Amino acid sequence: MASLDPTRRRMIPPFPQFTGTSSALFAFETAALREKTPMRLKIIAGNLIVVLIVGLTAWWVVRSQLSEGLTQRVDDRIDNDRQLFERSWRMSGLEFVGNVQNRANQNGARNVFHALDEQGRRSRAHETSNTIAAWLGDPARGTNGMPEIVAILDETGKVIARNADPNNLFGRQLVSEIPALRTVISDVTAKLDVWNRTDENKLLQVGMSPILNDARTMVGVLLVGYDISSGRASSESQVLGHEVAFVAGDKIYSSSLESGAAQALQSVLFGAQEAGTQTALAGGTGGVFDIKLGEIEYTAVSARLPDTPSVPAAYVVLANRTDASSLVDVTNFILILTALGAFAILIYGFILAGTFLKPLEQIEEDVLSVINGRRDLRINVKSAEFGGLAYRINQLINVFTGQSDDGTGGTWGDAAQSLGGMGRPSAADAPSAAKPANNEEAVLAAKLAAEDGGAYQERVFAEYIAAKQAAGEDVSNITKDKFLGRLDKNAQKLATQHGCRMVRFHVMSRSGQVILKPVIIR
Repeated sequence: MASLDPTRRRMIPPFPQFTGTSSALFAFETAALREKTPMRLKIIAGNLIVVLIVGLTAWWVVRSQLSEGLTQRVDDRIDNDRQLFERSWRMSGLEFVGNVQNRANQNGARNVFHALDEQGRRSRAHETSNTIAAWLGDPARGTNGMPEIVAILDETGKVIARNADPNNLFGRQLVSEIPALRTVISDVTAKLDVWNRTDENKLLQVGMSPILNDARTMVGVLLVGYDISSGRASSESQVLGHEVAFVAGDKIYSSSLESGAAQALQSVLFGAQEAGTQTALAGGTGGVFDIKLGEIEYTAVSARLPDTPSVPAAYVVLANRTDASSLVDVTNFILILTALGAFAILIYGFILAGTFLKPLEQIEEDVLSVINGRRDLRINVKSAEFGGLAYRINQLINVFTGQSDDGTGGTWGDAAQSLGGMGRPSAADAPSAAKPANNEEAVLAAKLAAEDGGAYQERVFAEYIAAKQAAGEDVSNITKDKFLGRLDKNAQKLATQHGCRMVRFHVMSRSGQVILKPVIIR
């Protein structure tokens, strides 16, 4: 019910003074109408604010915690990822050197040194190099594909011939370019290294193995080289699940990144992170650092590339923080649910506000009508929640208007209001010409019809007074003459309304309230 503030209460003089409309009543009614809409808005807004606060708070907390946890997980794992890359690189290097040793121990490589002259050695070396290149290029040998170079060297490290072009590198001494080659010759052992071919601006991973004759004496060296290209970086990236870049000298040689991102990474490596990059190239670990390339944030770590004694080379592993935190977008489902909840609250709020406020507004309007002079009007609302309130207000109106409370509560007007102020009766209580009476009602109707009129009135009055007293109500203002007058008046009205011979009333008690139930007698 719309509350009355102190200003509105002062606008209403004591009840008995109001016998018609006045300017004060007009002001009261206008203020009441103004408050109806705010009351609805308060009910809806209160629930809506709660839903929005809970939903948005849950979204923010879950999103921030999840984002922090996911990115922290990337930061915590980056060093493990670095070690994983080095293990992967070493394992693939061991497999690579093993394949080179295998080919160096075959008769084809030995036969190169059985030739009678230099031209024969070159021809056999070229043919053997092509055969070995094709064998290594078979996908069954691994994932590196066709090697960039396969060359057969003599016992001093000078090139006899290579695959593809026999004249390329012919007679070139490689010991100075690949210092690890000296160890292969001196120790007669296979080695893995990196060769920086400055003439072709290429960085090659090379595997070298001595070639032994039948007497187990070293007669030459088999050298195989693979370009550490962007394709190789992409292959390593797929294995690791992170971006990979290879650094040599003062630049990024290759990477799995797009060209623009690779250039941005180089600017950082030889700019803000140059100290760490130089540490990595010198053989240490450059440390962990955060970097943003375009719209993507990474956590990166740099270190010396394993098995590269001859050339300063490093690698960089970049873990994508943006992708790792993409799971955070799942929290947007909370926002969707919050929006749906807010919409449901709006609908439910309007329904609920109407359910509660409509009967209250009806009670207010009826009270205003009584104040404006309609003293015969009594409140009757279709609401289980406010029916009792309406009944008590009707009793209060009787007191203020000086009318006796004869138990009718102003509800003698018609059959739909015949339950003694308890609101509208149910279909089972209201008499209806279309509804046949059951056996109990027929027995009661016959009993009441056979009762003498005077005895009926005396009995009904006595039962009504006793029922009121049993309910704890004051009956001092209920007079017999007025009660019987109303009883007779309403009986005649109902009889006329339903076209029956007579209507008599039966006293009942329901939920602590006294009810006069009409009984149709045909």
